[in-house]
Amino acid sequence: MGASYYDILNIPRNASEKEIKRAYRTLSKQYHPDVCKEEGCEEKFKEINEAYSILSDPQKRAQYDQLGHDAYTSASKGQYTGGGFGGFQADFGGFGDIFDAFFGGSRYGQPRGPQAGADLLMRLQITLEDAVFGTDREVEVFHSEPCPVCEGTGSANKKTRTCPRCGGSGQERRTSQTPFGQFVRMSTCSQCGGSGKIPEEVCKECGGSGHVRVRRKVNVHIPPGIDSGMRLRMEGYGEAGEYGARSGDLFIEIAVAPHPPFTRIGDNLETKVEITPAQAALGSIAEIETIDGRHIELHVPPGVQYNTALKINGEGVRRRGRPGDLLVRLKVVIPKHLSEEQQELYAKLMELEGTRPGVAGAHKKGFFQDVMDKVKESVK
Repeated sequence: MGASYYDILNIPRNASEKEIKRAYRTLSKQYHPDVCKEEGCEEKFKEINEAYSILSDPQKRAQYDQLGHDAYTSASKGQYTGGGFGGFQADFGGFGDIFDAFFGGSRYGQPRGPQAGADLLMRLQITLEDAVFGTDREVEVFHSEPCPVCEGTGSANKKTRTCPRCGGSGQERRTSQTPFGQFVRMSTCSQCGGSGKIPEEVCKECGGSGHVRVRRKVNVHIPPGIDSGMRLRMEGYGEAGEYGARSGDLFIEIAVAPHPPFTRIGDNLETKVEITPAQAALGSIAEIETIDGRHIELHVPPGVQYNTALKINGEGVRRRGRPGDLLVRLKVVIPKHLSEEQQELYAKLMELEGTRPGVAGAHKKGFFQDVMDKVKESVK
């Protein structure tokens, strides 16, 4: 089991946003490859950025806390790399100006680095069973990848040269005259797209872009306990970045389909069972079907009340080795049609309770028949 993101940033699990940002700034400055020359600092720097990218996002942090480190990181990393480069972009916040001053106008000592690819979002509907127990699903992704012919360079001979328009800076300087004087504006170079390089010989396969559109089938691991609205991150499955930059990520947003008669409440599942008044009064045994189709016996205690929820331990949502429970909501159903024997028994019960039948029971024979009975009684 790897170190948790909280351990990497050396903060408690209940750390506030300010504490997370403060810890990140301190560590990122300490282990930045341009500052730290110790062995392994670059890997440490990547871990710090990865931890911050998750814990600084409230939604990602909530999912991380709910799924746990192993389940979250296993779900977020796929087997297919798509030709991209792993890692996270750094967010130095207030330290950006400091690095600009020290390293020549850039946090990494260069005017402009290659841009990472864009992220993609896909929505995937799964069953409640899959959400409870976890599963693997194969999805089809349509995205851009580095051109296999030119290896993402955009050049047929895989060689590039400095862009003549921007001189390799990746930016164009445009000057315009205004009534208030000369106005200078910097914009992305229109010839090289900001990379500062252009292909020596344009690749015919990709037209010099360095990217091609492809369809890929990707296996997605859905961990147990996932819920609607949660997102899985497939690292490197997004759009291809510029030559030398990592690909974007694919985010898969989960939607769990309804599954009568089960309802999910956190890590618990709830279902209902109908019982008769006699079962409620005397107690009985009811048969319950679990989410995975097994049949188990539920002991209904005597005197149970309507809408009471009885708990069956360990039959709920499986998450991080601690399954939730199954709540069985009891619905006492009053019979609409009674046999003569049942009527006699209910009447006897009411007599023992000291209660009287309602109007419908008192005049069950009808008004005329009741009058005739009284006449017959007087004649006697």
